[in-house]
Amino acid sequence: MNLRMLTSRPAEEGTGRGGLSKLLLSAYLCFMLLLTVYQDFPLANAIGEIGRSPIILMLPVFLFCEAAMLAKHKRVVLGTPFQKYLAAFICYLWVISLIYIFAEFLKGTYSFGSENLLGKAVKVLIYFVVILLYIRHMSLLFSKFRSYKALYGCFLLVVTVLLLIMSVELATMPNAFPFLHSGSNPYWRVRLLTSESSTTGSIVVVYTAILIFLSSQLKGAAKLLSYAYGAFFFLFYLMNTGSKGFMIVSMLTMVVTMVKFLDFRKKKNFFLLLAVIAAMYLFIANFSAGLISSFNNDIENYTSSSTRLGTIIIAVATVIQQPFGVGTGAYLTFFQQNVDIAVNLLGKLYYKLFGMSQINTSELMTYSDSDKNLGVKSGLFQWIMFGGLFSVAYFYLIARNLIAKVKSNSILFMALINILLTLLFVALEIKYEIWLLFAFISFFLGPADSEQPASQKPEVAQ
Repeated sequence: MNLRMLTSRPAEEGTGRGGLSKLLLSAYLCFMLLLTVYQDFPLANAIGEIGRSPIILMLPVFLFCEAAMLAKHKRVVLGTPFQKYLAAFICYLWVISLIYIFAEFLKGTYSFGSENLLGKAVKVLIYFVVILLYIRHMSLLFSKFRSYKALYGCFLLVVTVLLLIMSVELATMPNAFPFLHSGSNPYWRVRLLTSESSTTGSIVVVYTAILIFLSSQLKGAAKLLSYAYGAFFFLFYLMNTGSKGFMIVSMLTMVVTMVKFLDFRKKKNFFLLLAVIAAMYLFIANFSAGLISSFNNDIENYTSSSTRLGTIIIAVATVIQQPFGVGTGAYLTFFQQNVDIAVNLLGKLYYKLFGMSQINTSELMTYSDSDKNLGVKSGLFQWIMFGGLFSVAYFYLIARNLIAKVKSNSILFMALINILLTLLFVALEIKYEIWLLFAFISFFLGPADSEQPASQKPEVAQ
């Protein structure tokens, strides 16, 4: 394990002013970790989707810290390759957005429905800027810790809070914490503090993985108990979640991890592989009928499956037409233009694969004459629609960089693969736990980056 091990402060800092500073720092990290998982904030009803996470309220704090860092170092310090890639991607999106908006202006198109194209581009780009500032702020926070125990304690506390929230949800379903959500409608699945269950699994994966990773620095019974606690939290969620996507992604993650870490020349690993294959077969044999029935019911009577796949088709069609992307403003016009293509292709696809001649595309059809909620129901493909081939290159670079850092740690490797697969069906703009994991891996694992100030580089322990 190549971990940038946090060193200890001098003993005298444990008391007096130093002890208070450490306590306040830990309390602030816990606060940020809780804000990270809160993704159905009622502020969304007032200012739109960007208010669905209270992280937006931290923007003044982020900017203040950036100004302080700029004053200290006399330049903008991009501490890791991950931050550099994201900063370059944002710059590209600014340029491509202005080019396509200008092209629409030349055609006499200044707005799409009630949305001004330039205003829309700016609003979407604010999401990206806040994400970058969040990553930099969390990296700055991590750099202030000199003891892994304090860092571990923060994650342990937040995981415990999430476990309590999940327990209360199960006990009070379908009316759990209505005052904490943007809507008060009954909800019958575990969703923690998010808007729906399909977006909750990534939170559990990220916080469990980091907790178990930090537990490896404990000793004796404390380590075993912490491992057991993290495993219990994950399994408790897995047994109670209603998200089919999360269960499928979890199975795929296990397969990829085994292929990566097991040496099948060893007899015991080969038998372990056979055991996992047998377990997967039993799972499929016993639950596939229910999953397929549920999936068919979704297709025929509901709109979530067809809408998600349909919007992905829209994104792919747009990139085929415009390989360099269409930016964050003009994408509205291209989105609407390709709705009919998606509906027709969906009908053919479901008929060939499932023999279904009737699918529910009512929600998808509304996009052809509306400017509300236009967007791809997949974070990966939404960003690819924005940036085209440049987005593909961006995701390739960050995936390659992060996988290289966690290649020797099975826990974080599993978490990273799970999150990368999750990008296929969740939006990224307010999924700050994803950026938390990426920031954590970038800061603590792998060789120290030369751009990171020396005062912020913890020593490396092998």
